[in-house]
Amino acid sequence: FNYNSKFMSALLSLTDAVVLGVLWLLCSIPIVTAGAAFAALYDCCARCVKGSEQDMFSRFFRTFRRELGLGSLSFLLWAAILGGGLLFIRTFTGNAAGSDQNVVLAYAMIALLATLTGIACWVFPLLSRFTFRFAALQATALRLALAHLPRTILLIAVVFCGGWLCLRLLFPVMVVPGIAGLFAAYILEPVFQKYETGDAGENI
Repeated sequence: FNYNSKFMSALLSLTDAVVLGVLWLLCSIPIVTAGAAFAALYDCCARCVKGSEQDMFSRFFRTFRRELGLGSLSFLLWAAILGGGLLFIRTFTGNAAGSDQNVVLAYAMIALLATLTGIACWVFPLLSRFTFRFAALQATALRLALAHLPRTILLIAVVFCGGWLCLRLLFPVMVVPGIAGLFAAYILEPVFQKYETGDAGENI
């Protein structure tokens, strides 16, 4: 239990991530602001929890205010895309006959929805780190999601596991977002750092 031990360091990081998750939840209550809250959550997980920067709370709200406009527009776009895709799948599987062809089509639609979820997972971390216009942000998220497919698959797994826990048990909604944000930081930061230093061979 030494304050400088790896155990205490991990415990403090986990505690900070949970606190950030609660902040994300509170800032997402209007729903439309969830995109900016996602950007702020990722930014603090990457810079303060994973990194060593201080003033986690003030940084969260600075990022939240800065990205409120573009974050809200991006959230509305991806909420419509993913919500519409989920509704279509539920309607199709509820009405379609159980033929082999329809089963294959249903799995194909689920795979497409998972892919779209993976692309969306890049949008708000990118927004927190780099400056984009709306269309360029979505295009860059698509390009990086496909270029770094193994990382995208990991992000999809984190989102689906976290979503399953929250829907199944409900109470993890206070804990899961911050931990998922921390996992996302470990997955995405190596990519972002390469683009920041120019090691990726191109501008993002």
